Amino acid sequence: MHIKIQNEERDFGFWLPLFLLIPLALVILIILSPLILIAILVTWPSGWGRYALLSLQAAIVSFWALRGLEVDVQGRREKVYISVV
Repeated sequence: MHIKIQNEERDFGFWLPLFLLIPLALVILIILSPLILIAILVTWPSGWGRYALLSLQAAIVSFWALRGLEVDVQGRREKVYISVV
């Protein structure tokens, strides 16, 4: 991911390698997985457990679909550009 920020005084940009964020996301998912499973089991009889599983799947699919995303926000004096390569 390339992030570039500009304002009147200076501009800077940096690369954030997404392959370094994937292990961090997996560690967080592993840590939170007992809580997620408990929430799914508790809400399963009411029908919300199925939606929780589907939303977890949707979050993972959305994360993998970020390739090619470009965000360009401009103000009067500042500009922020984010590109996921």
